[in-house]
Amino acid sequence: MNMIFSFLTVTILSLQAYAAEQRTFTKIDPEAATVKIVTEETDGVQAAAYVDAAENSQFIQMMRDDSQSSLAQIKNQMELDNCGETSTDPEGWIPSCGRVEITPFVRTSFGRGGWMEAGADYTFFVGFRFSGSGHFFESKYMVTINETVVADVNEQMEYLGSLTKSLSLEHILALPVKQ
Repeated sequence: MNMIFSFLTVTILSLQAYAAEQRTFTKIDPEAATVKIVTEETDGVQAAAYVDAAENSQFIQMMRDDSQSSLAQIKNQMELDNCGETSTDPEGWIPSCGRVEITPFVRTSFGRGGWMEAGADYTFFVGFRFSGSGHFFESKYMVTINETVVADVNEQMEYLGSLTKSLSLEHILALPVKQ
């Protein structure tokens, strides 16, 4: 009975915390987006707490889906180089050839400038997984994205109840070819 009560209490508190904040993702261009975070808190907000990578997967998918982004362009080029065609399959597989894959991202830097601003870089790799019994994967590019959060304040530097998160592509680095 105590376990059920504890579980319900944790669940209710989690739902209240989730309900206390609203996030709105907005695409700015093929390689940038913002997230407006509205909180119920009016005191004690720490921008660093919102450098949480919560929208990184959505941002990476946004770039992958936009043909004008560098990420989509290297994906298409890798498909052409390895298969002679680009994928039309939702999963990205090209029959009897393989697909472009993106590894999970890792936080590679973090910084904060007091209570009202913070940011981090995240790095992931893009490579090609060849079809066949071995499904060999080889990374071809290292990609770094940036997440920066700034508290929205008035002229008196008072918190206005929202934060603005900016997501952007930092750089794509081609990896040396394996000999």
